[in-house]
Amino acid sequence: FLRLLPVLVIAFDAPLIVWIFIGHAEMPILGLLAAVAIIPAILVVLAVRGKVRLGASGTPSAEAVTSQAGATSITAPSDAVAKQYKMVAELQRPRPVRMSRQGKMMIAIIAISLLAFAGALVAMAVLHPGAARVPATDGNAMPVRPAVYLLPIGLVAVIAFVMRRSLVQQRWLLAMGELAMGRVTKQWIARNGNGIRYEFTTPAGETLSRMTTDNARQLLAGMSVPIFYDPRQPKKQVALCASFYEVVLPGEE
Repeated sequence: FLRLLPVLVIAFDAPLIVWIFIGHAEMPILGLLAAVAIIPAILVVLAVRGKVRLGASGTPSAEAVTSQAGATSITAPSDAVAKQYKMVAELQRPRPVRMSRQGKMMIAIIAISLLAFAGALVAMAVLHPGAARVPATDGNAMPVRPAVYLLPIGLVAVIAFVMRRSLVQQRWLLAMGELAMGRVTKQWIARNGNGIRYEFTTPAGETLSRMTTDNARQLLAGMSVPIFYDPRQPKKQVALCASFYEVVLPGEE
């Protein structure tokens, strides 16, 4: 979902910025467009919490491998993945964590896209300053509207803050969070990584379920997936298959 974030920002925020750029300042219209402009940030929060699902249902064929890790049975796409899950479960906290290669690539794409969008809008105001000036009653043009410059920068800052908060939470959960072996209950094919629904039970007996993305496109219904969660607030959780980070296993650099 976060790969689509630049497109969503352009689609939802451009009308507000263009409306200000061409010199219209009617408060009812600006209020409506401002409400539309914050939709991408809301969607980011919902996606992080597993409330948004994109894609069509489907079930590719694959063979699962079942192994035992203590009292926990692990069903994984391959022996290598099952071994990885067991090694992750055996690590003591704080676990060594680093951003994955895919996570770095996605962050770079999103950051470049957002900065390019904000820069293009500011450049429009610089190259065509007359359209961005407030009309004056005496016939003289007033200074350039501050909103023309501040709005795109502010929107990018809000999206960056939401993303950073999500990344900080993911890193903490992988390093310090409790680990539970969740079970995939549903799988479907999405454009930017297969989607899954999983569930797991905490030691207190609470069963939690959430939708997320399987970036590796390997998991099927019935398979296991490591879930890292905050024991004080189990709803704060992240599946290993959907995290921007990865756990560094012994022997890895």
